[in-house]
Amino acid sequence: MVEATTLRALTPEDAPALARLMSAYRAAMPDGSGLPVTRGEARALIARAGEDAGLLLLGATSEGRLCAFALAFDLPEIIAGGRAGQLDDLFVTPEARGKGLARALIAELAGIGRTRGWSHLRWLVPRDNLRAKRLYAAIAEPAPWDSFRLDLRDQPAASSG
Repeated sequence: MVEATTLRALTPEDAPALARLMSAYRAAMPDGSGLPVTRGEARALIARAGEDAGLLLLGATSEGRLCAFALAFDLPEIIAGGRAGQLDDLFVTPEARGKGLARALIAELAGIGRTRGWSHLRWLVPRDNLRAKRLYAAIAEPAPWDSFRLDLRDQPAASSG
């Protein structure tokens, strides 16, 4: 059960806390650079989300402390002939896990998506994140496709000619 939780769009005042969360998330991901996220980077992301209706950045506070965030995109969806949501990043601090924050953030995005007429909300999860996969299996259906990735770091840019 979620206790004393607030879900909301993030503001510039949240930049220091968001930078800490993003740094922890980056460090926890297998492909993460491990480099800390600066307050300026966090502030820029918050500003971009405030200016771009297609970029959704939500935070979850528990007992007055920002301890989770979700970053999603509103995208064209050709197959369904409309729009869909793509949850790109979701992170809950280890000490706040088990309080229902991830579930609440996804539910909030689903509500936004229903209002916007999305056909669905989709997201990826690392294969070894069993705790997250248990939650996702409880609230959503597995997607009927595989995911692939072409790593573009440290590769020369392709020429167009």
